[in-house]
Amino acid sequence: MAERVFLHVGCPKTGTTFLQQVLWSQREEALDQGLLLPLGSLFDHFQAMVDVRDLHDRHVVEHGIWQRMLDDIHEYDGTVLISHELFAGTTAEQAASAVDALGPTEVDVIVTARDLARQLPSEWQEHVKHRSELSFAEFVEAVVTGEEAGEWFWQAQDPADILRRWADRVPPDHLHVVTVPPGGGRPDELWRRFATLLGLDPARFRLDGVAANPSLGAEQVMLLRQLNAVLEDRLTGPGEYPSTVKDVLAHQILAGQPGTTFALPTDRLAWVQERSAQLVTELEKLGCDVVGDLADLMPAEASPDRTAPDPDEASAVAVHDAAVAAIADLMERQGTLERESRAAAREAAELRPIAESQTARADEQQARADRLDAELARRRSRPVRQMLIDVSESQPAVMRVRHTYWRTVNLLRRVLGRV
Repeated sequence: MAERVFLHVGCPKTGTTFLQQVLWSQREEALDQGLLLPLGSLFDHFQAMVDVRDLHDRHVVEHGIWQRMLDDIHEYDGTVLISHELFAGTTAEQAASAVDALGPTEVDVIVTARDLARQLPSEWQEHVKHRSELSFAEFVEAVVTGEEAGEWFWQAQDPADILRRWADRVPPDHLHVVTVPPGGGRPDELWRRFATLLGLDPARFRLDGVAANPSLGAEQVMLLRQLNAVLEDRLTGPGEYPSTVKDVLAHQILAGQPGTTFALPTDRLAWVQERSAQLVTELEKLGCDVVGDLADLMPAEASPDRTAPDPDEASAVAVHDAAVAAIADLMERQGTLERESRAAAREAAELRPIAESQTARADEQQARADRLDAELARRRSRPVRQMLIDVSESQPAVMRVRHTYWRTVNLLRRVLGRV
């Protein structure tokens, strides 16, 4: 049974993709240092989250992955990490059930948290990449007022509230908040904080080339919003929109385009400062372990000359240019797929005669094997007689005795009147 299980439960858009990619891409190094990532992939952890949160009506995934993960954990005697940011939506009842299922194993819950001024633009982008048509202004207003569109934001972006949902089964000193450092510092600081908490040596992991969740410029987000409005009820099958629009168009094409960086409007900074101070106070009252500094969760003061570009006012010309460039990339990809498809068809045609010949040869071999099996069965049913026949075939003297025997037998049958 595992000695200790770390549950990394959010928040989304706090470097979780980067941290997960570092660990999964160097899983053996983590294991060498005593940390197991159970099952086989990050997607398995997503499926386990679906089990724990009972979201099978929204996601077409395999049932029972959570139990398989528990089996994996119970067979390991070291430290384990379960990590997926969407555990942030777990209710208190679901959290209690998950901890109980881990049995007597020591459980720690980790939340990575970033200041709201950076979280709001990032979360709005993510909403748009999941079919939302809301403008940035509408999204921020929903978050500020607590309207329905902003409910998920607070469910997933209030670190104190998330930790409280696990606090019924996990003591305060086993609740951890890892703060995302402000920009301008060491680029590996978040990884160093997270790895150290897990008991890993951060210097033994490579960070170069590790993928993170890409951000989009204002023009690219506007393009997606317009596309979402046109799509309406298309691409509604399981996984259709995420695999095509989010993964291909947004992440693989639009994320590579130059775009206008945007930020929270200056007229919302006062509210963000006040709300952030409340979050810090709630975390202090909770008594959880802080890795980093709670001051990291306070947004930077706005400079007098600061002007934040409004992504809702993205230039129509710039959006048009982004669309044309995206179409060109999509056509190039389609051309590549067509070439690969034709090449695969040619290769299949060339291999078909060989496969048919091999199949015919295999059929012949099978028929021969069947005949040998039948002969062996026949011989086993008459072992003594068959042995004498086999010996006579190679021994002339025995063959003469055999022939004499049968002539004598036939003569006696005629004399006695037997046919």
